[in-house]
Amino acid sequence: MTEAEVLTPTPELLGAEILATLASLGNDAALLLDAGRALVWASPNSAHLLARQLPLGQAVPVPLRPGTPLALIVDDPRAGEVVGDALANQQVTRAEISQDGWRRVLRAVAAPIGTSSTEPVVLLILSDITHERRLSRAHQDLIVNLSHDLRTPLASLSLLAETLNGEARDDPVATKVFAERMAAEAERLHELVSGLLDLARLEAGAEQAQLQLVDLAALASRVTAGLAPQAHGHDLNLEVVGGPTWAKADPVRLERALANVIDNAIKFTDPKGKVTVAVATIRSCPMISVRDTGAGISPQALPHIFDRFYTGDRARSGPGSGLGLTIARQAVELQGGQITVRSHPGAGTVVEIRLCPPDAGTAPAVV
Repeated sequence: MTEAEVLTPTPELLGAEILATLASLGNDAALLLDAGRALVWASPNSAHLLARQLPLGQAVPVPLRPGTPLALIVDDPRAGEVVGDALANQQVTRAEISQDGWRRVLRAVAAPIGTSSTEPVVLLILSDITHERRLSRAHQDLIVNLSHDLRTPLASLSLLAETLNGEARDDPVATKVFAERMAAEAERLHELVSGLLDLARLEAGAEQAQLQLVDLAALASRVTAGLAPQAHGHDLNLEVVGGPTWAKADPVRLERALANVIDNAIKFTDPKGKVTVAVATIRSCPMISVRDTGAGISPQALPHIFDRFYTGDRARSGPGSGLGLTIARQAVELQGGQITVRSHPGAGTVVEIRLCPPDAGTAPAVV
């Protein structure tokens, strides 16, 4: 039996109008199941939504022939429990189930359907809510990490103020030391709050790119000059290579993005190391790359390097707000650019900002 035959509505089961409505569901899958949890009918979109998603992106179709057990269609056994509860209690039953081993989350709604036959039938509607759940988890992680990042400098400020008001009150040297530490913690708080405000404005679309012709080499030189003292303090060699390279960009936001990328490279490169900022045009695509000789990023952490407050091995192993690369990505994408990262443990990291004109296409990463 072909898939077309499987997905052909059977009007005698529920009525032509109802089945036509179910068949037209855009993003959801509708399955009719018998009392033994075997497939009677599936809506056309079911094949797409329920296909197994392999780690490398391949999709493997699930069997949708009449008589196929539900366990072969949805891999979470709770799907069968939802259907069983709907039949047993003769009421609508809801649950969240998984597909592909929790790589996807589905909302399952099962409803007993009366038919003219003696065989009971259950309508099971499945909706992919993976994106919703990821957003919910991201929001929860944001609250947890933000609370942690605010608590640490606030606790330090409280302790320093207590010490300054106590045993160090009459010691000018100690007073100076504690005052400097308090200023550093206050600056850390300022950096965190400013980063959150910048990110909120970018994500809300409150900022518009002001595009103009920009010499990327001159811009890179300005940014590195501002970060030179920081590089010197880390005993690093910070340099810019490449001649005048023109691109259409927003200079203010591009400087912000590049400064965050270079700042991150400086933080995670050991003393005596090197951070190189290179400017070039590759295949008609102006770009800036920042290469460091640091410890690199593990393959597990690499996909998350632009996430807010990511607590991976490199992104959170040192000081900072944990927002720099997130802001950099938002600022680059706001002006139509792309930012990518390549890294291997022990081999350093390369972050590339590409500002390709619309007719240039996407330039490949420079290896």
